[in-house]
Amino acid sequence: MRPIDLARLAGLSTQQIRHYADSGILPPTPRTPAGYRRFDARHRLALLTYRALAAGHGWHAARVIMQAVHAGDVPRALALVDAGHA
Repeated sequence: MRPIDLARLAGLSTQQIRHYADSGILPPTPRTPAGYRRFDARHRLALLTYRALAAGHGWHAARVIMQAVHAGDVPRALALVDAGHA
C-alpha cells in the first residue's frame, strides 16, 4: 500500500501520512530497497483507530495512546483510554 492509498482512505495528504508514520502514530514502516515506505493492513487499521480515538479523546491523547501501543506498552495505552473515560 502506498502513502496515497492511506491518504485517500482518511481524506488526508500524503505528507500527513508520512508525519503520522514518523511520529509513531502508525506502526513502524518498512521500506523498499529504493527507500519507499510500504504500508499494509496494520497501518490502515492504525490510521482508522487513531482517527476514532481522536474523535473521542482528542488529538494529543490519541497520539500518546497509539505511541504506547506501538512501543508495546499496552497497559499504559489502556490506562490512558481509561483516564479519558473518567
